[in-house]
Amino acid sequence: MSTIGIKIKQRREELGLTQEELAKMVGYKSKSSINKIEMGINDITQSKVVEFAAALKTTPAYIMGWEETPISESDFILTAFEKELLIEYRNADELSKAMVRRALSITKDLLKENDTT
Repeated sequence: MSTIGIKIKQRREELGLTQEELAKMVGYKSKSSINKIEMGINDITQSKVVEFAAALKTTPAYIMGWEETPISESDFILTAFEKELLIEYRNADELSKAMVRRALSITKDLLKENDTT
């Protein structure tokens, strides 16, 4: 397995993505392309490294194996809306926080379920 393939698989699994989901995100028609990349059978172009990094919420340097951590703090930039949501969440009581976490969990499960049907 190539370093790039290992990093892509590792990060994909950390994010809970299937090969099919990642394939759609980076413009491949099927999960077999992702499988071949992860196994080191197929290489990817520089532009695809950038696309994979964006889809996997990391940096091209991580995908290439030049960095050990998937993201650095400087690469993690929130929009104004995301900052507002984070502030609201931090100020919420424990019950409200639990409800948000549950809603996000349900949404993630539903998205996975819809992709398999």
